[in-house]
Amino acid sequence: MARKTNKTDHVLGLLAGKSDEVSAEEAKRGVAANEVKTDAAASSNVQVVAKQEEDEAIADTVKQLLEEELEAEDSVRIPEIIFDEEEEEEALRAAEEEAREIFEEEERRAAEREAEQAERSAKEAKEAEEAERIAQEEKKAAEEEALRKAEEEALKAAEEEAMKVEKEKTAEKEYVFLNVMETLVRERVDTYMDQFATCHCSRCKADIIALALTSLPSKYVVVSRNAATPLMNFYSQRYAGAITVEITKACTRVKEHPHHGRD
Repeated sequence: MARKTNKTDHVLGLLAGKSDEVSAEEAKRGVAANEVKTDAAASSNVQVVAKQEEDEAIADTVKQLLEEELEAEDSVRIPEIIFDEEEEEEALRAAEEEAREIFEEEERRAAEREAEQAERSAKEAKEAEEAERIAQEEKKAAEEEALRKAEEEALKAAEEEAMKVEKEKTAEKEYVFLNVMETLVRERVDTYMDQFATCHCSRCKADIIALALTSLPSKYVVVSRNAATPLMNFYSQRYAGAITVEITKACTRVKEHPHHGRD
């Protein structure tokens, strides 16, 4: 649709002006008609022809102006957008490459986070293990200290008991050394040999005692003779579990492979 421009407004103004002039002239001609009818009739044909020619000229001018405006509008139309396939492919490749780089960066960051988490977990596990080791060492040291104090107290009690017995004796106190583990094993070996139906010959019995003592820690003490029995009662209760295990193992092994028939 043609736009209404300054030129169009000018043309419309001319047309409006001409119409006003024509109306004024017609009014004048109406007044003069009464006065001179003959002259008016003669000149009316000339005015009609002139008016027709003027109207045609104005119409041609309006048409020309409208065509010029249409041409001007066509010249400022938005050009048609043309897509280049190569440019589209290049843009698509660039977008895919950018998306791939973003994905790889996210994967790298995720891997770094996992590695950091694994390192923290390993560090925490190591710290927990070290703390557990220290706790076990402290517990072991405390148990050994408690055992040492218990042994000292037992030895002291045994000595006091012996002193009471020998209080009235004037003879010098007699001291002896005791192999605690050997004494306790010899006291119990026969009972376990009966339970496991092991041969009771001297060779098998000696083998069982030797095997049991090999796996048990050595324990020697020096006490007065009268204090030996109370002290051995203490050690018997203290090492009962370990002695039972080692005598049992020794009885089983000697029963399966006796040496009494090899001499």
